Amino acid sequence: MIRLLSTLLATLLALSCSDSQNGTLVLTLSDGAGGEPTPARVEISNAEGVSVVPLDALPIFEDCGSLPLHNWVPWAASVQHLRGRHGEISNPYTGTTQFYSRGVTSVGLLPGRYTLAATKGIEYDVAATEVVIESGRTSEVELVLERWIDLPASGWYGADDHLHIPRPHSRFDSAIATWMQAEDIHVANLLQMGLAQDVHITPQHSFGQVAVYREGNTLLASGQENPRTHVLGHSIILGTRQWIDFPSDYVLYDRFWRLAHEQGAINGYAHWGLAGAEEGLAVWGHEGLLDFIEVLNLGFPFYQRWYEALDLGLRLGPTAGSDYPCLPSLPGRERFYTRLEGDLDYRAWLDAVRRGRTFVTNGPVVEFEVSGVGIGEEVRLSAPGRVHVEGRVRFDRERDDVEKLELIRAGEVVQAVSSATGEDEIRLESTLEIDRSTWLALRASGRKVGESLVEPKELLGSLFTLPRPSNDEVLAELPEGTVARLSAAHTGAVWVTVAGSPPIAEQPRAREVVELWLERLDELENRLRDERLDEMAHFPGRGDGISRRDLLDSRAALLRAIVATRRQIVRPVADTAPSP
Repeated sequence: MIRLLSTLLATLLALSCSDSQNGTLVLTLSDGAGGEPTPARVEISNAEGVSVVPLDALPIFEDCGSLPLHNWVPWAASVQHLRGRHGEISNPYTGTTQFYSRGVTSVGLLPGRYTLAATKGIEYDVAATEVVIESGRTSEVELVLERWIDLPASGWYGADDHLHIPRPHSRFDSAIATWMQAEDIHVANLLQMGLAQDVHITPQHSFGQVAVYREGNTLLASGQENPRTHVLGHSIILGTRQWIDFPSDYVLYDRFWRLAHEQGAINGYAHWGLAGAEEGLAVWGHEGLLDFIEVLNLGFPFYQRWYEALDLGLRLGPTAGSDYPCLPSLPGRERFYTRLEGDLDYRAWLDAVRRGRTFVTNGPVVEFEVSGVGIGEEVRLSAPGRVHVEGRVRFDRERDDVEKLELIRAGEVVQAVSSATGEDEIRLESTLEIDRSTWLALRASGRKVGESLVEPKELLGSLFTLPRPSNDEVLAELPEGTVARLSAAHTGAVWVTVAGSPPIAEQPRAREVVELWLERLDELENRLRDERLDEMAHFPGRGDGISRRDLLDSRAALLRAIVATRRQIVRPVADTAPSP
């Protein structure tokens, strides 16, 4: 009945808007054979490759503070969605124009041959076909979206932790939920963005449990990208009861994070723990205020800062986010999955992310166990001994060419398995001798299939606005010119604790990390000197800056935090050889 009514309404709309020479296409998107209509992302193109966007496309709206008016007239943020409202999508990965359908779409088309394709996140195969449109006739086409994998069936739910979609009123909830269903995102974190001058971008109508909107197995939740500076990085807070802000102490991130933890929220860093976050980690990482690092963003996986934190014994989970629309992306392009024991619930989801029960991906699906213990959990050994490791990556070969699967121990590759041509999974199995406490994880890597090339240095260079050694290191690692887009996935850590052995934080690798972090503290302290302060200070504009006056007001407290951190992280390290 739902399918019949949807098709009838779509046909009537198309007929009312059609030209007499046109034909009519009525496209139904079904979730599995015989399933009900389901939202999806769609592309309709003619024989010349020109895309068509129907009038009944789902309207979408976005906000990245593109109007400088935000900086001086705060209420302007609440109407940004009106300027950004549109139906067409410029897909940066295919170079084509697409749109979102609620499940049934009708459009008048000139006679000719058309290609139809529908996509619904990473767990569904792409559905495609061709149709010939004839003048004055209606062509009804059904595209069946079939799963190649069903992760919620085994307790894994996908999320994007970094979406800048305005939600100034609850009347937007249903439309946004339909949009997220089209990308098969189960937990959509809509981040209100803060600037140093307390101007809000991507406004959310409320925070806390009242802001959690549920439609089926899709949750919308308000979060914040605040505080956010190029001085100490872009932070993300999820699950607060209210908007948290300290404009007069904007660079004292620990104030924000402490209050967030008091409210049961979780804190993390965006953009791989880079662009200033490495200094923020060095200042406050040891205080237990952080819960995650966004290690996959903009199609590029950078794990090193996260590995450093793990090598100090900090149990931070990996997350991923698209930063849509502030970076050229699509919602859920980079996403992470979280393992829940029961049904999808927002508070339970926050707790599972806090425990590190996550894996990140832009397509491949990874599984990992150590002696029967899953991602984010702990294996306890009463003495040095062996653990049995099992891992697997599965992928859709039409979109991902995964080349290898690697077992990571304390940041180092200890085993790698390459893919076999034509296969859609790679397995890894191993027995490891463990003589001291450590952490293990699994990562997969390869290339995307059927997508446009990308210039990494051009794409990422704009994110690193302040010269710093760590930025230079990352940019130096990026290839020159255009390259294939990367396919990537990484599990959270499984912790292995050996009774009687030195804690991870007291092992030789931890000493190396401490030395790196001390160097970053020194550099930050040097930049806070009067003669160098202008390197970091400038009017925020629509970016992530901070004024000289605000830096001066917070400098003394920040310097005290640096001194306290030096005392805290300089600790004896066991005189043992590094783990292999």
